[in-house]
Amino acid sequence: MRNRHGGSSIAAIPRVAIPSSANVRELEALTPAFMSWYVQHPFSTDADEVLAGLKLFFRFYPEIGENRSIAALDPAEVAARLASLIIHTVHEGVMATYSLMQFMRFLEDSGLWSGNPESYRAVTGVLTDIICLDMRARVSGGTETAAMVTAAPAN
Repeated sequence: MRNRHGGSSIAAIPRVAIPSSANVRELEALTPAFMSWYVQHPFSTDADEVLAGLKLFFRFYPEIGENRSIAALDPAEVAARLASLIIHTVHEGVMATYSLMQFMRFLEDSGLWSGNPESYRAVTGVLTDIICLDMRARVSGGTETAAMVTAAPAN
């Protein structure tokens, strides 16, 4: 098939997230250290729920090349994946956001963040924006959370 400009129509198909078993394996390798860190902090959310949120997110976080790691997240990819989750199911998307926020704190506290400082700030900014929007939506009735979060990703 060809599109109007003579190029292949395949180029016009949006990129689809393929489930990543490598990301989940990497998360599983970090889980004992994360769990140890998590129980040392006074978080109100059950650790199993946080792990479920992380596994859900990382299954669909793109795995590109051998140098890609869940300890160096790309802010634009994080925003895109969370927006997609929130559009499909608000609760799981917000839970994944909260879980990622805790995971980012763990990576920083343990010295495991392998990205640059700017990307760390950008990712935590995206997560903070989504959490703040969710909190404001809950106060105002909660019905517009998905629209608010997906309308303006922080970047």
